[in-house]
Amino acid sequence: MDVLQRLGPRTEPRTAVAPLELCALSTTEDAAMMRRRFRSWVGPLTDADTADDLALAVYEALANVVDHAYVERGAPGLMTLWAVVSHPLLTGRDLVVTVLDEGAWRPSSGPGWRGRGLPLMRELMHATAVLSDDDGTTVQLRRRIAPAPAATPAPRTGPGRAAAMA
Repeated sequence: MDVLQRLGPRTEPRTAVAPLELCALSTTEDAAMMRRRFRSWVGPLTDADTADDLALAVYEALANVVDHAYVERGAPGLMTLWAVVSHPLLTGRDLVVTVLDEGAWRPSSGPGWRGRGLPLMRELMHATAVLSDDDGTTVQLRRRIAPAPAATPAPRTGPGRAAAMA
């Protein structure tokens, strides 16, 4: 009998979270759908404000695909969102989100009302990387997320408690 057999059946820890993988056309509607799905996935992992910040950063990456990646083709292409979170660590979990496209990178043309997506992503995340080549662009976002606060039970009320309060 080998060591692994003596340890018993191997199972995934109950704290594991399945990765999120979404792929859709690079349209505004699909980007909004992917943002909602991401927000639902990340919501139970952290507090509501952090989950909203994360969803905003992810949406900015998706919006960049919609607005820039396939402009020269004249038709929407594919965009993929992949998110994974580590098992719980003492200080939270490590979240990594990757947004991919198969289009062309277009650098900002200077100051104006546009061009704020990458700075916003950098502000909301601990690390942001943009890699671009002839096959498309990859945006990787990373952040350590604190665990969601445990729900506190509501105080029990009943005949005994109400009588003691009166």
